[in-house]
Amino acid sequence: MEKELSFAKKINFEPLLISIFFGIILATIFYSIFPMYPLIGIVMGLLGFAFDSLLIYPKYLTKYYGYWKVDDHGIRYYDYGTWNKKVQAIFSPSSGRVVDVPYSSIKAFVVVDGQSIMNTQSSLGGALNKPLTRKIHYLIIQTNQRNVKLSFAWNSSGIPTTPTDIKNVVELINSKI
Repeated sequence: MEKELSFAKKINFEPLLISIFFGIILATIFYSIFPMYPLIGIVMGLLGFAFDSLLIYPKYLTKYYGYWKVDDHGIRYYDYGTWNKKVQAIFSPSSGRVVDVPYSSIKAFVVVDGQSIMNTQSSLGGALNKPLTRKIHYLIIQTNQRNVKLSFAWNSSGIPTTPTDIKNVVELINSKI
């Protein structure tokens, strides 16, 4: 029997479509303000599209998208390690590179909640801000090459994870290591 658990959402064309829509809205607004200068509307629409798709979405991509799964063979996740990979995932979601982490290459793993992770954004450190709705857990895997942080916020069908889901993942990884 093969056991498979998957979490977070797969990247799709939604970020690109929202960026295009944002650019069209900006172009329409600026064209309605300056109807004698349609070039201003076109330029502002293109700038809005570029700003949204090249700056805003890549910054928050891993917060909303970050599909990963664990099964009998190992852990598979999409690599969004660099800004370039995030932008490429926005413009071509199907070209994402899946990274396979076999159980033999896992040195250690830990499940932490948002409060247990040290905040490096602040000079004083401290815990990350707690979400108001639910606790967000992360699976941090230490391999030979790098550390990987995978989100346990929701499962792949969009339902918030439960302690049972987290327990199942931990049991599966412990049984294979």
